[in-house]
Amino acid sequence: MGDAPQKLGETSSNRCLECRDTPGLFLRFESPREQIALPYASLVQLTLKLDSTALELAFVTHRVTVEGHSLEVLYAAVAEGQARVVRTLAMDFTGAAWPPSYQAIVRGIRVEPLESAEQGKR
Repeated sequence: MGDAPQKLGETSSNRCLECRDTPGLFLRFESPREQIALPYASLVQLTLKLDSTALELAFVTHRVTVEGHSLEVLYAAVAEGQARVVRTLAMDFTGAAWPPSYQAIVRGIRVEPLESAEQGKR
C-alpha cells in the first residue's frame, strides 16, 4: 500500500472504501456474512461518533452501523454521494502491509431492517 491518503475515486480491493467521481445510485456494504446494496435516495441521516469509530447510516428501510477507525473519510465520501462500496477489511495483515493510520478501516458492518412502524416515522 502506498503512503498517500486514499483519494475520492480511487479503487482497490484491499481497501474498506471504494469511491467514484460521480454520485452513485446505490451504496454497497460487503462483509464475510452478507452483501447488500441500498439506494442513496433512501438515506435520511448520517451520524459519525466524535472519536470516528462508528458511523450510523439511517435509510428509510434499514439502519446500517459501521465500526472501525478513521471513519471520517467514509463519512465524507457518503455525505458527498461518492462512496460506492464499504467493506470490512481482512485483519490478517503482516506488519509491513498494515494500512496507514489515516486510512479508514472497517472492522464490522451491521445491517438491520427497520420494523414497519419505524419506517413510517421516517
